[in-house]
Amino acid sequence: RKVSGIYFSFLLGGGHPFEFMERGSKGLLVRKQEGDTMTIHCSTSLPDQENLGVYMRLTKEIPVLYFHQETKKLTLHERFKLRLTTNGRLNKMDITITNLTIEDSGAFWCVYDVYKKNKIEKTEGEGAVLLVVNDEECDQNDASSGLGMSWYLVLVSAVTAGSVLLLSLLILFIWVIPRVSTTVKCVCLHEKYCSLL
Repeated sequence: RKVSGIYFSFLLGGGHPFEFMERGSKGLLVRKQEGDTMTIHCSTSLPDQENLGVYMRLTKEIPVLYFHQETKKLTLHERFKLRLTTNGRLNKMDITITNLTIEDSGAFWCVYDVYKKNKIEKTEGEGAVLLVVNDEECDQNDASSGLGMSWYLVLVSAVTAGSVLLLSLLILFIWVIPRVSTTVKCVCLHEKYCSLL
């Protein structure tokens, strides 16, 4: 499912903007349950790339995998060693993670690099994913219609309005009315015709 107009740079710590667009998408929102499988489709149109890194971030950045094309060496993060498989070539590789856990929730993105002129040039590839893993099934009717959220918003709005009304009445009876009656008494003490009030 694609999400439009949401900017997730907070997930990536400012250094890696993660923007979801409806067309020409840079990222994909993926919702899964615990135990499900997810595939990241990393790709690049640049022909001279030598290596591929896939990174993940929720609270801190984790290098999920690093693939060195020349040696065909694949280095996996300890957390993904028994759950991650790859398929394809460097410029178009599918990375599949099985048996998802809640801790797998976060942003995943692909970074290609090449060694040129005594330095490594890195380029962000296509295939970024924002993964949300739930431990229980979501009620699709409430989620799609928004009834669960609208009921909650009505309740919060009613409680807020009631609190503001009570606070206004409290201020009126404690602060405003005693001042008005004190002012009337003071005026009456100095005037001859107070009984007319």
